[in-house]
Amino acid sequence: MTRPIAPFAPDRRRFLGGAAGLGALFGLAACGVRGGGDDGSGAAEPTGAAGRTVAADNGEITVPEHPERVVVTDNYGVWMLFDVGLVPVGVPEGTALRTALPDDIYRAVSEATTIGVPGEPNAQAIATLEPDLILDQFYEQKTRELATIAPVVYFNWADSGSLWHEQAERVADAVNRADRLAAVRTEYRDRLAEVRETHAEQIAASTWAPVSGGPNGTFFLGSPLLTVLRDLGLTIGAGLPEEEAGFVEKSHEELEILQDCTVLVYPELFDGTLAAPTSELLANPLWADLAPVAAQRAFPLRHYGVGSYRFAIGAVDEIEAILRQL
Repeated sequence: MTRPIAPFAPDRRRFLGGAAGLGALFGLAACGVRGGGDDGSGAAEPTGAAGRTVAADNGEITVPEHPERVVVTDNYGVWMLFDVGLVPVGVPEGTALRTALPDDIYRAVSEATTIGVPGEPNAQAIATLEPDLILDQFYEQKTRELATIAPVVYFNWADSGSLWHEQAERVADAVNRADRLAAVRTEYRDRLAEVRETHAEQIAASTWAPVSGGPNGTFFLGSPLLTVLRDLGLTIGAGLPEEEAGFVEKSHEELEILQDCTVLVYPELFDGTLAAPTSELLANPLWADLAPVAAQRAFPLRHYGVGSYRFAIGAVDEIEAILRQL
């Protein structure tokens, strides 16, 4: 039975435990997600003109009323800012990767200056950009010292339990563009409603699982894409519990767990190729023996790494194309 359209899936489990693996899947610089390490103390004192106060995980931070020169320390922050029409002036190395991004996001960020690898921000490079705000979601210890350059707003995503849309709300508020996020959120919900109505029969009759290759003979069951699948009312198989929101690592020998699914989706790069771990997964003889694979119902998905509404809408479009084939 499908569920009524809700604003978002209700699950609360952290999905970022495998985000470094997601980075490897798509050729992104890995986010370097870690558990712990943030003692929650020592809120940075911001510099620059007074404006408005943002309640962040590193304290009450004074930021400009309308930040324009924003530096971000992780790939996801770039995507979230794109949702609200703001292109950062500084991004981590490996962010503007054509194979990992839709053309519109790639074009928008390809001219941004790189500010070091994720987790190792280069203070000198950042200072040269004269930012009015620095956004961080993973590296509180490394970005604390950057507060002498510009206000640092840290929203803990590494082990907060937040889902991507919840982080997007916080990012939009930090740059005072909640109204723009509301517009793209409405676009997403409208697409959900349209697809659910148009393909109700196929949705009710299918069971799905997102899978991707992992290191050393493993695969990941689930991804942030689960939020979109659940928002569409799709049944999730492979024993994934309702509260699970992301990556569950399994060995290739456990592929039979996917036998109860009628549709599988796996990540594809935006140039149509597959990252090596997923290629290895699909080459495994146990993959070919799966019922949905034998029935030719295993499909590549380019918007697999959902971390923003732009990615979520792209995923809905691709999922609709699959539903038309069922």
